[in-house]
Amino acid sequence: MEALVRKELPAFKPYTPGEQPGLSASTIKLNTNENPYPPSPKIKEAVEKVLQTGVLRKYPNYHSRKLQELIAKDYDLDPDQILVTNGSDEALRLLFQALVGPGDVVVAPDPTYSFYPVLTEQMMVGATYKAVPLKSDLHFDFDSLGKEQGKLLCFAHPNAPTGVEEPKDKLLNLVKNFEGVVLSDEAYIDFTEPNSSLMTEIGNHPNLVVSRTFSKSYALAGLRVGYLVGSLEVISWIRKLKDSYNVGILEQVVAEASYADKEYFLEKRTLVISERNKLKKELESLGFFIPTSSTNFLFCKPKSGVSPESLYLQLKNKNILIRYFSTGISKDYIRITIGTAEENTKLLETIRSLI
Repeated sequence: MEALVRKELPAFKPYTPGEQPGLSASTIKLNTNENPYPPSPKIKEAVEKVLQTGVLRKYPNYHSRKLQELIAKDYDLDPDQILVTNGSDEALRLLFQALVGPGDVVVAPDPTYSFYPVLTEQMMVGATYKAVPLKSDLHFDFDSLGKEQGKLLCFAHPNAPTGVEEPKDKLLNLVKNFEGVVLSDEAYIDFTEPNSSLMTEIGNHPNLVVSRTFSKSYALAGLRVGYLVGSLEVISWIRKLKDSYNVGILEQVVAEASYADKEYFLEKRTLVISERNKLKKELESLGFFIPTSSTNFLFCKPKSGVSPESLYLQLKNKNILIRYFSTGISKDYIRITIGTAEENTKLLETIRSLI
């Protein structure tokens, strides 16, 4: 059967997601950067309305038009500059499909979101992925990144898995000087200071695109809704590649209700940030090195003598899941998603007992 598939496929290294096991009631899941709080309570009314009207027998709106309009209004954009997708990972795949061809180069800092090199390979066109190492302080090496050119430059803003946020002016300088398209992947942008997003700069930079997701700050990881924003021209290219009905009716109405409930969003955002800062302080008191995080997770280097991999495994044996990456500079760190106050307290108690 192997002779029937494309010759490139057998050697592929697929994306490795975080563990999603069948969880017991006692499991504390802090490994895939999900929101510890439930989504907006207003989604219940939105879903009930859909069920009562019987519209599930019909196909959803092709463009997710109402959600497009809600987002566009906040950023003074044309709704057609927004492509709503089945999670932001679909947005990334469509972007790569539209741009990356034979012999092209994709540039990104390293480490960053590990889906970028996977997507580069999955295009199956012989494209090159150029990884530019971070500096020793875990910030982007802007001098080295600025020397690279290619079809696509990708960066997570703030970065993952480090949680580090880069200055907006330095990122925009990369956009200005890069000859290809630049992706600002803003999955965690809602946990930064206001006005950190590059969304407001799209009108000034026709080669800039921004991806966003409802999985993190809106607590909708289980429904898969994201979007890609760019110039009318770029988004029109990418829209040609999307599935006919890529976002279902339930996903659309839940995302609309969540996005419109700004009071609840801000309340839970504030809670996550507060818990993040508390947890960072407590872990630092135990000897961990943790760069300043602008996300809903912490990138933690244990004190000397404590193995990150061993700590990850010991916590797993105690029904606490965190994330360990075994390659590059990440192998010296663990990544911990911010949980509820109760979950964070239990995590700290367990770590104290182990180290």
